[in-house]
Amino acid sequence: MSRWLRTWILTTAGWACAGAAAAQDMMSFPASLEREPLLLWLQRETDIAPERVVAVTAQALTSVVSTFPAGGGAGPRVVIRAEALSAETQARTSALSWHVSMSADCANRRVRLGETTGYPQRNLLGDRRVLRPAETEWRRPEPGTALDNAWRAACESGFKGPFQSAAVRVAQVDPPVDAAPAAAPPPTPEAPLAPRIDPRPAPPPAAPPVAIAPPPTPRIAAARPAAASGLAAQVGAVASDAEARSLFARLAAQVRGRPTWIEQAEVGGRIWRRALVGGFADASEARAFCAAVKAGGRDCFLRTDSRKRSPVG
Repeated sequence: MSRWLRTWILTTAGWACAGAAAAQDMMSFPASLEREPLLLWLQRETDIAPERVVAVTAQALTSVVSTFPAGGGAGPRVVIRAEALSAETQARTSALSWHVSMSADCANRRVRLGETTGYPQRNLLGDRRVLRPAETEWRRPEPGTALDNAWRAACESGFKGPFQSAAVRVAQVDPPVDAAPAAAPPPTPEAPLAPRIDPRPAPPPAAPPVAIAPPPTPRIAAARPAAASGLAAQVGAVASDAEARSLFARLAAQVRGRPTWIEQAEVGGRIWRRALVGGFADASEARAFCAAVKAGGRDCFLRTDSRKRSPVG
C-alpha cells in the first residue's frame, strides 16, 4: 500500500470519527432527572436559566421565554421553549428544541397553543420546521402535566418551578387530545410541551398589517439598547458577525431603523451569533414585527431582556 493511500485512509477515518463525536455531542442528554445531573446538563448544553424552567418530564424540559398581556381583557400570552431529554423524543419529532406561543385563560383554566416550530439543534438553532399548526379551540390541561405547569406559571403568582426545591418535581406526560372530526386533515407531528399531544390542526392566525418604508441602513448597536416593552426579537442564529449583519440588511424593511445588536453564545463548544432587534414600544408592536418577519419566510420569536447580553460590535 502506498504512503499516499495510507495517509488518505487515516485522514478519512479521522474525519468520520470527528463527525461521529460531533453528532454525539449534539445529541447529548442528561444522565438522569435527578436535580444535580439535570442542572449540570442544563447549564452545559443550553442557555436556559434554571428559574425559567416550568416542567420536566421524561421527554422534554419546558421553560418560559416571555410572558405578556394579550390585551383587550384576554389572558396572558406566553412564549414557551423546550429541549428534548431523550433520543426517543428527538427521533419522533426530528427536533432537539422547539418553541410555541400559548394563550392562557386564567379564569377558566384553559390554554390554546399557537404554531409549534422545531429545530434540529439545541437552543433553537438550525433550520426551523413547523411541527404542528396553531390550535383553534381552547382545552383544559390535565393537572400535574407539563401543559398544566405552563398555565400555572402564567396565571398563578405563587407558582414554583421544578428547580425551586431540593428535588426536581417530574411532571406527568400530557395525554392525547380527542381525535379531530373525520373531515379534518390528518394529525400533525408531536407538540413541544408533551410530544404525545395531538390537537386539531388549523391554519395560523393572519399576520397583522405592517407599514413598509424604504429600506434604511441597519444600525448595529455596540451595547444593548433599552426597550420600553422589555422585549427583543431574535431573527436568526448564525456562525459569524458578517452573516448576522447580512441578515439585518435583508430585513431592513422590517427593522426600519430599530436598534439591532449581535449576542454571542457558546453552545456545545461552538460560538453562535444571535441577531436581535429591539426598541419596541409595547408587546403589540413586537408581535407585529415578528409576524411581518415570518410572513417573509424567516424565523422570529420574542424573548425577554432580563438576562445579561454579550453584544458584539
